[in-house]
Amino acid sequence: MSFSYGIIGNCKTAALISRDGSIDWLCMPRFDSHSTFAALLDSQKGGKFQIATPSSPQIIQTYLPETNILQTEFDQGEHAFAIIDFMPRFRSGQGYCKPLEIHRILKPLRGKPTFRVLFEPKLDYARGETTITAYENLITAHKGFETLFLYSSLPTKKIISGEIMVLDKEEYLLLSYHEKMDAPNFSYSHEMMTKTKEYWEGWSRHCHLPTIGTNMVLRSALTLKMLTYEDTGAILAAVTTSLPEIMGESRNWDYRYCWLRDSSLIIESLKSIGHFEEAGGFIRFLLHLFENKQTKIQILYGIDGRTHLDEQILDHLCGYKNSSPVRIGNNAWLTNQNDIFGEIIYAIYLYYGHYQFEKMPEEVWSLVKFLVGTIAIQWQNEDAGIWEYRNQKKHFTFSKVLSWVALDRGVKIANQLGKIHMAKLWDPIAQEIKKDIQEKGWNPEIGSYTQFYGSRDLDASLLLMRHYGFLQKTDPQWLGLVRACEKKLMKNGFTLRYTHDDDFGTPKNAFIVASLWMAKAFHSIGEKEKALSIFEKITTYANHLGLLSECIDVESGELIGNFPQAYSHLAIISTANYLSQPSMV
Repeated sequence: MSFSYGIIGNCKTAALISRDGSIDWLCMPRFDSHSTFAALLDSQKGGKFQIATPSSPQIIQTYLPETNILQTEFDQGEHAFAIIDFMPRFRSGQGYCKPLEIHRILKPLRGKPTFRVLFEPKLDYARGETTITAYENLITAHKGFETLFLYSSLPTKKIISGEIMVLDKEEYLLLSYHEKMDAPNFSYSHEMMTKTKEYWEGWSRHCHLPTIGTNMVLRSALTLKMLTYEDTGAILAAVTTSLPEIMGESRNWDYRYCWLRDSSLIIESLKSIGHFEEAGGFIRFLLHLFENKQTKIQILYGIDGRTHLDEQILDHLCGYKNSSPVRIGNNAWLTNQNDIFGEIIYAIYLYYGHYQFEKMPEEVWSLVKFLVGTIAIQWQNEDAGIWEYRNQKKHFTFSKVLSWVALDRGVKIANQLGKIHMAKLWDPIAQEIKKDIQEKGWNPEIGSYTQFYGSRDLDASLLLMRHYGFLQKTDPQWLGLVRACEKKLMKNGFTLRYTHDDDFGTPKNAFIVASLWMAKAFHSIGEKEKALSIFEKITTYANHLGLLSECIDVESGELIGNFPQAYSHLAIISTANYLSQPSMV
């Protein structure tokens, strides 16, 4: 099993904590800030914050039920203790309190367990020196204009020296991005834990869970909530950068940004579990991005709406398990993808359709007109496709389908709002796009739609053609597409996005989302046992806490790629809901 990490967070930032009690990834004050601990990407240079044991104990790591509070138990035989890790988050007045703090409570369970603290922050991606200074009840980590503060009931000198200590009573460590106005104590940590526990339990109780994969869906929902940057409503693709898609190759990308490709799946999934607040937050993020209707549409944005996300390579870090390069930034922001117009329009259609379009404000209608009007002009252009090819542009079939979605849902929205003249303007263009796809996207020799016009290659994204309503369950083309993808893209029970060479070589690993698309496709043609088998197989390959990355190594079964991955967990929610409705075909 790979990625033996849990995640804690407060909707502002998040940390990854290993089964052996080490915080190996943390960026403060935001998800996309420079790293504080990055042992995940370089075990020697990256920095970590570990509660270590001198022996080799049995370890059990779990979440407290219905929360994002992580508990790691170390069983040393006659001696045992637990670490409870969390970032505070709770309601306060009309909003939420989410201080930039990590609390680590050490609880003796049996005997007199021993441990030591390895506090080794390396600020700014471990570029240059971080100065550690110990005071009587405080340790600071300083570099440039940034300082972190570690408060603890433990002797600071013993923390700094890494001295082995006996845990004979509860102790705490509190890492804060800001200096506390009042010195914290046990009461403060316990108060924060109680409030945080109550918050997450309440949030979980408001989830509408399906009958299939109930526990996995709840964990996915809780994880997605942590991947939300609440200040703007953006949802990150993942909290990490540069976890490789293929070990030893160059497919290492920074995923600490918001991809508009995920828009409709975000709204669909959050809506299905009953969390409209988060769905509304994401819609507000979209509106903020496009306040200026002359804005160029990008495929991804910073979580604050930032547009320029230029890549850099950190060559002083060796990468996850020595698989370099380590990148920050993502040059995919420079690529053009026509599919995102359909994703955004469909997200708006789903969200406001829930309210029968009665709550759609005028600025949203303006955005719809801007987006539909733009893609109505440029749908015939080649683009980089959903998978962000960097060095080739083609007439990708999926991009054409989503262009049709933009026009088709634009027509439906216009009709609902009584804007009949706009519906009449857009409908002929929608029909033109559909005819173009039917004539140029279908390859009769292989009996399937293909990745791009004139191609023989398959693409798993085409399995969404029925989801978006382009194909119906009775269409023979749908069955042909499913069978072709089953034959060409499935390997060892998993599904690859595509199998031909791209800009970086030959794809080798299965895309978790693609496998779940395949499950829904099988269900739609009546092969429900096969669909359920794929879903259950994917959940089996989740880590010990039910967390998923982007990909699965089809040979070893290990998770690979950035982690935890929003797209994967969104697809878990969507697929579980779909499979839980037997009549839905």
